Formats: sequence, structure tokens, C-alpha cells
Amino acid sequence: MSIAAIALAISFASLVLAAVSLGWNIYRDIVLKPKLRVAIRVAKVIREPHSSNLDRVLVTITNFGPGKTRAEILILRPRYWRRLLRKPPRYAVAIYDYQDPLSGRLPAALEVGDKVDLTFRFGLDLFLTDDRFSQIGISDAFGRTHWCHRSEYLWARREYQDLTRSR
Repeated sequence: MSIAAIALAISFASLVLAAVSLGWNIYRDIVLKPKLRVAIRVAKVIREPHSSNLDRVLVTITNFGPGKTRAEILILRPRYWRRLLRKPPRYAVAIYDYQDPLSGRLPAALEVGDKVDLTFRFGLDLFLTDDRFSQIGISDAFGRTHWCHRSEYLWARREYQDLTRSR
């Protein structure tokens, strides 16, 4: 093999390495954004042994990274068939209990692995009583909305309805 062929092979290898490096930098900076996980459940707040238990609906938002992000606002998504029939679909905004000392605050800056818990008191006007919605989500600083699992939302709705019927 001549010296010119070796130099050409080394140049081609460095060109491939530079292209891969450029592709990774574009993917990391433009495409790869932090992912938020939204979880919803019905929870009991237990204070003292002889005091009454407080029931809350708890929405937990966790940043799975990469990088930090900001959780902006809670959004309710209509059921699938409502989205098909109505163009554009009508989303709703869920206002958490900002006066509750147990609840976090939005907007919340979240580092990787951080979470914020938002609480909702039981009441007749809680979003879980409305059958028009099938998911709750959070919008982030990039304008994307991260949704909870539909089955998790429906399970929380059933749990909430069971608890409110038993009162």
C-alpha cells in the first residue's frame, strides 16, 4: 500500500468521525430534550394518630432528563372520540391547590431526578368528576406536553369516585 493510499484512508476515517461527532451534537442540542413523567393517584395525608385523615389527589411530575427543564402548566386532554369529532380539540387547564402547604408550585424548575408534587382537595368541581377528560399532562419550557398514562388517569378517577361515594 502506498503512502498516498494510507493518507487517503486516514482522511476518510477522520471525515467519518467528524460527521458522527457533528450528528451527535445536533441530536443532543436540538432533538434530545428533557422528558417529564406525570403520575396521578389518590393519596391519604395522615397527620396525627387521632386526627382525621385528609384525602388528596396527587399529581407528581418527575424530570427524567437529560438536562434541566421547567414544568409550566397542567393540561387536561379530552377523550379520544371527542378529539376526533371536534377540530381543534378543546383542552382544559387544571388549577392545583396553591394554598395547600403540601402542594408544590408551578412553574417549577426541575433538575434531572427532581420532582414536584401538586395536590388537589376533594370537591364537587374536581377534574376527576368530569368524564370528558382522559389524561392530565404538563407543558414544559420547550412547549411540549408530557401526558400521564391513560390507564393511570382512569384508575385515579375510579378510586376518587369510590372514595367520594363512601363518604
